[in-house]
Amino acid sequence: MNSKTKIWVGVGAYLLTSAVPTVEISRPSSTNDTLQVSAKLMPNAIAQTPDPCRKGLGGEGGEGGEGGEGGGDDAYLTPTLNPAVQAAELEQAVTAYKAYVVKEVDRLLVDAKVFTDRVIAGDVAGAKAVYGSSRLGWERIEPIAESFAEFDGVIDLRVDDFKGEDDPEFTGFHRIEMGLFKYNTTKGYEPFAKKLMQDLQGLKTCVAALEIEPRDMVRGASELIEEVAQGKITGEEDRYSRMDFWSFKANVEGSEKIVELIRPMIMRINPALLRQIDQDFAAVNQMLAKYSLPEGGFMTYDKLTPTDKRRLQADLARLAESLSKLRGVIGV
Repeated sequence: MNSKTKIWVGVGAYLLTSAVPTVEISRPSSTNDTLQVSAKLMPNAIAQTPDPCRKGLGGEGGEGGEGGEGGGDDAYLTPTLNPAVQAAELEQAVTAYKAYVVKEVDRLLVDAKVFTDRVIAGDVAGAKAVYGSSRLGWERIEPIAESFAEFDGVIDLRVDDFKGEDDPEFTGFHRIEMGLFKYNTTKGYEPFAKKLMQDLQGLKTCVAALEIEPRDMVRGASELIEEVAQGKITGEEDRYSRMDFWSFKANVEGSEKIVELIRPMIMRINPALLRQIDQDFAAVNQMLAKYSLPEGGFMTYDKLTPTDKRRLQADLARLAESLSKLRGVIGV
């Protein structure tokens, strides 16, 4: 009977090897030697099987996403669910979060289509106007979305992760952002717009089939804030458009949603921590509101004063620290 071996060969791709025993006979070097017979497994058929929904190390610049299949620092820990939390209650929260993620992906596709249609039509001003809003769905569910390494790589990585601006592997939102805001053009970016929509549709398919683990949901609350506090605060995310505040706000909203879903559990176990988290969210939102516009949206990131930047970073770091305690509180 043939045996099959699955060999990892690159992002989203495996080699499925069908191996059969092959007998190898070594002839004696002299009349006194005996025949040597050995059996080896030799591949006799190879077929490439792509797996675009493989979870792995996503995230801009190798930041990491959810930690993927390999685990991470807590890969070998088996947390014990807090006795004050009913398994069914936690499962209900995860189900509600999955529905939220699916809804945000649907929103992402709608908003991104408005954006890419304008790019394809050559409407530079129109595309610029909706760039910030086109990414909100992605940013709200970023720990989930970027855990699909293949899609994160083609949808949201920045130029730093490639050989340069002209690298054909540099695609997605930030490739188009560069064309619009740095070079003030859509010419030559139409194929990237079409590819972005195809990749977002693929992401939707993967999310629909995803089973979210409770620990990934709870951990996502702090990851969303940590990514802003440790990386995006520098202005590296939307460096061409300077629409960083849009991303910040969406990250905060995604984190708030997770806390909302597990709020009753935290309230029973550690109400003091919940109060601290609420205060920390309020501080961050107050700072973001300072840079919001009456008609909606935000000022460009270059309007952020050095003093406010330091305060915002401190507020985000404090919030991330508070949120990092949630897994221990719930026991996931």
